[in-house]
Amino acid sequence: VEHRYPLGDQVSSQLFEQASKSLESYATDYGNRLASLVGRISEQLGRPMSVEGLNVTARVVETLTGRVGTIRVEFTWIGFAQTHEDGRLEVGDVFIGGLVLLEGESLRLAFPQGYETIKVAPNPDASGPSFVEWGGRRVFPDGEPYALLAPASPHSGPASGPSGSTGRSAPFVDPWTITLFAAPTISAVVAALVWTRRRSRPSPQWTSDEVGAVLEVIRRYGGTVTQSKIVKETGLSKSTVSTVLKILEREGVVARQKAGREKLVRLLR
Repeated sequence: VEHRYPLGDQVSSQLFEQASKSLESYATDYGNRLASLVGRISEQLGRPMSVEGLNVTARVVETLTGRVGTIRVEFTWIGFAQTHEDGRLEVGDVFIGGLVLLEGESLRLAFPQGYETIKVAPNPDASGPSFVEWGGRRVFPDGEPYALLAPASPHSGPASGPSGSTGRSAPFVDPWTITLFAAPTISAVVAALVWTRRRSRPSPQWTSDEVGAVLEVIRRYGGTVTQSKIVKETGLSKSTVSTVLKILEREGVVARQKAGREKLVRLLR
C-alpha cells in the first residue's frame, strides 16, 4: 500500500526526508501493535495467524502538480483466509465488528492464482481478473467485506473476477489491511515530525505508539469520537492526547469542534 503526502515547498520536502529516516523505529512500533491485534483475532477465531515481512519505505517524487512524499507499507498476514477441505477459500471473519473506510481510502482484495470468485459482498466499486475493490466512505457490517473463492475448473480458463474479465491472478496476500492501519498511522507520525521540526522544538512530546493509539480509537468509532473517549480508551493523559490531536489537526489529519461540553474529533484522511 502506498500513502501519498503532498509537499508544498522545498522546506517541507527536506523535512519529510529527514523525518522519513526515522520510519524504521515507527515501523517496529506499528509491527508490534499489528502483531498484537492479529494475535487477538487469532485467539478469538481459533485459527493460527501471524504477520511476516513488514517493510516501510519512504521517498519524495516529482509529479505534474508538485512534489509528493510517498510512504509504502507492505506485510503478509498468514492465516487471513479460512481454508476449507474442498479447497475453497473464505475471507471475512477477521473483520470482527465490521470495517469502516473513510473518504479517500480504498480496500483491495487480491485473489490467489488458480481461483475464481463464487460470492463477494457487498458489491465492489471496482473489479478485475484478480481483485475486487471498495472505496470510502463506507461502513461494512460484521464479517464484511466478504469473498468466497473456489479452485478454478480445468475448463474454465484463467480465474475471473466479478466483472467476468480474465487474466493472471496476483499472489494471495492482504495489503488492503495496511491501508486501514499503517498508512494513516505512519503518515501521521511523519506529518507530526515535519511540523515539530518546522516549529524548531527540541523533541516531540509524544511517541509513535501514542499517535497510533489515538488514530486507532478514532477509526474504531467510524472516524468520529469525543476527545474524552480517546483519553479513556487509550489510557493516555489528557495533555498527551491534546498534544497529539493538536499536531494532527495542524497537519489536516483530524478536525476538532465543540459539541456541548465535549470536543468532537473527526478523522479527515
